[in-house]
Amino acid sequence: MLPSDSPFTNQVDIKELPHALDGSFAWLAGTPTHSEWAIGEERADELPTQLASVSASAADHGLQLPPEFVKFIDTPPLYKHLRSGNGCFLDVAESVLPFSDGFLIRFLADQQGCAFWYIFTNADGSDHCVVMSLEYFDADEMDYEIEELKETNFRFEAVSFEAFLSRFWLENEISFAEFESTPPPDVDPRFLELFRQN
Repeated sequence: MLPSDSPFTNQVDIKELPHALDGSFAWLAGTPTHSEWAIGEERADELPTQLASVSASAADHGLQLPPEFVKFIDTPPLYKHLRSGNGCFLDVAESVLPFSDGFLIRFLADQQGCAFWYIFTNADGSDHCVVMSLEYFDADEMDYEIEELKETNFRFEAVSFEAFLSRFWLENEISFAEFESTPPPDVDPRFLELFRQN
């Protein structure tokens, strides 16, 4: 989903990515795995149940979850290829949250509880994007009214779930290379320069 097709006006700079994004995650499967800081460690035992629950919730709303999202969450070996210098971890909401003629599905949390990432889909799930909020929203823990959620609570992050993971991988691998002296990501050097400017 392009920013112009979404309800969100606040956005990051959408940059070219180094990977062919076709839903197979072949680009990710070919990268090194990590035993520390991997985003799937924190909730590894809960993710299958979370995915089953949010899938059932989506079906109840006539919503098709993005296939690339389902594939990734349903393929635990992929988790070890993604690490986060901020300790971000996968944590999938168990129910979809109606919002602005579509739905939000939380899937990633910052270790400090300072930021949360959501998929936003249109009403039938035929298109989606990824947004970030400094607020935690959950349909099963409602201490607010749906009407209180505003587009300005979110920042547009990526045109798709896989595009978000591509950028997340690249930015974190650049960070680890700079601060932990690990090998830099194996991409065209122009992407290293492009994403170092963040």
